Amino acid sequence: MRTLIMISVALLLTACGYGTVGSDDEPNTLLPGDSPDIYGYIMEKDRDEILVVNPEGKDFSHTKKEEDYHEAVRVRMNTDAEVGDEVEVWFDGGVAESYPGQAIGGKIKVVPENKPDGADLYPSGAIKKAIEQHTLGQGVVVVESSTYEGEEDQWQITLKNTFSTEGEKERIVVKD
Repeated sequence: MRTLIMISVALLLTACGYGTVGSDDEPNTLLPGDSPDIYGYIMEKDRDEILVVNPEGKDFSHTKKEEDYHEAVRVRMNTDAEVGDEVEVWFDGGVAESYPGQAIGGKIKVVPENKPDGADLYPSGAIKKAIEQHTLGQGVVVVESSTYEGEEDQWQITLKNTFSTEGEKERIVVKD
């Protein structure tokens, strides 16, 4: 009897664990707690709020040719993370469906970064300088690319204004 109870408890705990859900028609998705609610770069920071914008575009059109939508959320939370940092954020509750969205942050993780050989700046430092210099105007700005050019000892950062209907971009050179 005791063994039967232990097996029943083990099966119950296994059934309650995190895993994936889905069907043949729907891709598997992780259950809550495993994946961050948003991944991206901190593009703005105030006292108790950060704007996180995902650099990976999504296509919601029927043509499947453009990836213009970039998830963006203003997250209320106190953090030591800075503008330019690549982060993963978990929310404490839901997200207001504005653009950018609005949420309360529960947990944040700064993605570890490597400094390229010969560079003085980390990618986050170069991105921060580019964000401070851009002239894209109002709107949600996203990091489209970031490349260190060792021979020139400089960074090429391309930023894009997601509010622009013409796909307004700006390439900024940051001296290393």
